[in-house]
Amino acid sequence: MSTEDELDKHLQSAIFGTPVLHPDEQHRNLGTFHERLDLGITFTQAYRHDYTMPLQTEITAHPDYQLLIHGLLDPDILEQYVCLATKNNLRFAIRTDLKYLHEPDSLAIALAAPSAITPATIDIDQRFPEALTPPTPTMPRQLLIQRLHQRLEHNRRDFHHHLN
Repeated sequence: MSTEDELDKHLQSAIFGTPVLHPDEQHRNLGTFHERLDLGITFTQAYRHDYTMPLQTEITAHPDYQLLIHGLLDPDILEQYVCLATKNNLRFAIRTDLKYLHEPDSLAIALAAPSAITPATIDIDQRFPEALTPPTPTMPRQLLIQRLHQRLEHNRRDFHHHLN
């Protein structure tokens, strides 16, 4: 590689940051690769159920994993999973960058391994169907989706407000 190519590469890195491998995949998966995910909880799931018990089971089985939490979750939900990680001395990260997807069916919480694994599914409802106790306040799915969009939009505005 010529000196000019090296200089161009260095300038590109300084301007745009270090290149990321599969950025779209990492944005969908809270900054990690899909093959490292053990369990995933979407925003819709997080707002409908408490998954601390099934997560506790997986954390106990895999204390070297990391819990990834989307920063746009409501603070009370976010806090319960941070407390779970802290109680178990589990590494965790709160992803606050808006590049991470934040739609109702996007990942809000993920348990990630340090290297590739092959679970049959990452969907927590499929892996732990016994955790599916009926939500306390039942509401139609469309109303839930509407409220999720409202909460996410509210959290986005708050996030931008705190940046300024």
